[in-house]
Amino acid sequence: MKISKAIEIKLQWRKDGYPTPLADEMNADMMSIEALKRCKERSDRFPNLPHLRLPGETPETATTRSLHHIKAVLESPEVRK
Repeated sequence: MKISKAIEIKLQWRKDGYPTPLADEMNADMMSIEALKRCKERSDRFPNLPHLRLPGETPETATTRSLHHIKAVLESPEVRK
């Protein structure tokens, strides 16, 4: 999972209030979100150091180019046959 996705999920979970957290849980959750933000900043600064990734973390990659490539392949005459 990408760190940005993990942050997004945790923030949405807090916003939706599932389940209603206790004060200590809220503080711990906010600390974990801030820690993930710092990890993301570190990963953005040093993208070529895979040993700094968290267990289960996938690298942040720009998908615009790959989506463009997929679209081009799908629209190619060879695929349309």
